[in-house]
Amino acid sequence: MTSTTKRGTPAHGVQTSLLKGVGEWFFALFLFAGYYKADPRLAFIQTHIDVTVLFWVLSFCVFLYRVLKEPYAQRIPVRFAKVAALFVLLGACVVGSLFYTESRLYGYDKTLRFIVLTGWAFFGAGFLVPNLTSLKRFSWAIEAIATVMAIDALAGYPGTGRVEFVTGLGSNYIALARAGGLGLLATVAFLLPISRRLLTKLALWGMAALQLWATLSAGARGPVLALILSLVLFFGLSIRGFSPIRVERYALRLGIVLLCAFAVLGVVGEELFSTLTFRTQVLVTEGGSSALTRFSLYREALDLWARSPIWGNGVGQFSIAVIGEDVRLYPHNIILELGAEIGLIGVLVFAMMIGVAFARPLATLGAQKGSARTATRYLLVAFSFTLLNAMVSGDVNDNRMLFTLIALLASVRRFQKNASENLVLSNIGRSHMKKLAEEGGGE
Repeated sequence: MTSTTKRGTPAHGVQTSLLKGVGEWFFALFLFAGYYKADPRLAFIQTHIDVTVLFWVLSFCVFLYRVLKEPYAQRIPVRFAKVAALFVLLGACVVGSLFYTESRLYGYDKTLRFIVLTGWAFFGAGFLVPNLTSLKRFSWAIEAIATVMAIDALAGYPGTGRVEFVTGLGSNYIALARAGGLGLLATVAFLLPISRRLLTKLALWGMAALQLWATLSAGARGPVLALILSLVLFFGLSIRGFSPIRVERYALRLGIVLLCAFAVLGVVGEELFSTLTFRTQVLVTEGGSSALTRFSLYREALDLWARSPIWGNGVGQFSIAVIGEDVRLYPHNIILELGAEIGLIGVLVFAMMIGVAFARPLATLGAQKGSARTATRYLLVAFSFTLLNAMVSGDVNDNRMLFTLIALLASVRRFQKNASENLVLSNIGRSHMKKLAEEGGGE
């Protein structure tokens, strides 16, 4: 006799559904592993196996399971295939630069990480997020991670009025602000507008408040600026027509909420977010050591790029050129990093990846409706947030979430098509129920 659950569903079917649904969560945990694996509470795992490797393996195993279970379900969009070819070409540029780089430590480590970790961040998005339901699960995973980080940061908050960086789950302050910003965008740009239940909406608003607090409290200026510009883009993409101009009802309501929130923050923000306020004032008046260091690194990267503008100087060479040591050092700007190390060819390949991935979602957004439009706009805004962050912090492998969003943008047709099919099925269902009701009323 087949084992069943209380509702009569075969237990094997429940296990299969669980295994299929957990892949997006494993993938999100892999992408954010660098943000939380330093937490002492996870030492019992980290001492035996690196958390990044653990969730890389688990998410990859789920992918293999899906391929073996439903080999024909893994349909790859043509545009994703084109962008994937460009990513492989970018990887070939990185590997090829090993032949002329002097960096034998950081350079080789960086290349390995790009192929294994950043490569899976890109290809995993294409393989593990095949439809709108999957995108929802992935976004909920981002939401959960960002919320947990915000709660942990709140528990260790040093208090109002103190100029001190705020962190969560053992991460640094930039990681907290990045996670909070991305979680906030997942909430307001995607999960809230597609949610129907009142309790879910209330929970999401609470999470959004926590994520906004974490982003502003961390003290990181780059992610806050990226979040502001991304929200501006969100409202820009919510406008339809030119005469007259129409704004989506949800975007209009969200704009009112944010205006009220920023009005309150204008009154209490200086005391509540003292670190961000202080560092912003320093940036405007004096520049500050952090900003001046970055500008110095930008100049060094431009000088290094000028030495070999076409091919670059080799992966990992930046640290040797700047300080004469083979250690982890980078310009904190992904364009300058690629230019200095793999040259104009690498920059052009990266720019083509963005252009090919970005073109269709932007061009088709106006023709989309309902969940399809919401998903497309969300991916455009989240991508912009990760790209803006990549221009001011982290090296190419630190910004693997950017490559995940590029892959999702390149696959946007599958989300649009899936949303349209769901809408058609929903309309058919409503029509059928109406017909049955009419027939019942005539008896």
